[in-house]
Amino acid sequence: MHVKMERICNDFTINIATANGTGSQSSNLIILNSMFQMGVPVSGKNLFPSNISGLPTWFIIRASDRGYQSPGDKAHIQVLMNKDTWAKDLESLEPGTIVIYNENVKLPVDRDDCPSFGMPMTKMARGINPKLARLMCNMYYVGALAHLLGIDQDILESAVANQFKGKEKAIEMNIRAISEGREYAAENWEDAIPYFVERREKNPDSFLIEGNEAIALGSIFGGINMLSWYPITPSSSLAEAIIQWLPELREADDGGATCAVIQAEDELAAAGW
Repeated sequence: MHVKMERICNDFTINIATANGTGSQSSNLIILNSMFQMGVPVSGKNLFPSNISGLPTWFIIRASDRGYQSPGDKAHIQVLMNKDTWAKDLESLEPGTIVIYNENVKLPVDRDDCPSFGMPMTKMARGINPKLARLMCNMYYVGALAHLLGIDQDILESAVANQFKGKEKAIEMNIRAISEGREYAAENWEDAIPYFVERREKNPDSFLIEGNEAIALGSIFGGINMLSWYPITPSSSLAEAIIQWLPELREADDGGATCAVIQAEDELAAAGW
């Protein structure tokens, strides 16, 4: 007897396990912004220590028609990209969790109770640009999620263009990677999943902002007159947002600067200014 699968609309949590410094932040924000532009109430949470490139990081996306923003107590969809946390990430999943993974990591997915979908993401990324494959491979899980959840392609492409403003080559390559990931999933993954995204009427006054950018804007309107910083996660985007917004939001009557921005040689030097 065929049992009809329950369909769950705009009510799920995605956990994406990657490594710091691999460009995954851009991929994750593209997913988040695409769902937001479809009118879906969504929130994102980046989990990582302040660390050097290569150490673990997780990004949690919560979609909820009721507007819930906390990450929730479990993942409904798990993306595996990091070999260092692979086993622990798998072990923590509840039965029935959807698993999307990079086959080129060449580690087993030993969970018979979790539907799994593999894709040779790194190999496919090398076909676009061998030197950037480590960064590009993340865009393939964007395409995979877009296929499984039903995220509109035109919305995705708009989110890519917004993420890489003014970088036409980057926009072109990333859209290609997402499209290839989507096509691979459509051609090779026969099973459907219960979760999907459906458009909602978007409040025209709503906007999505990262926490660091919100702090940056608050600092500018609060009267910041000196910023000393060193580029390291998670502080970089705060400083970059201040640098971006200062000329647009605040300048002296003579057109001069109203805030000194100093990039120091290390963290201790930044603290000492």
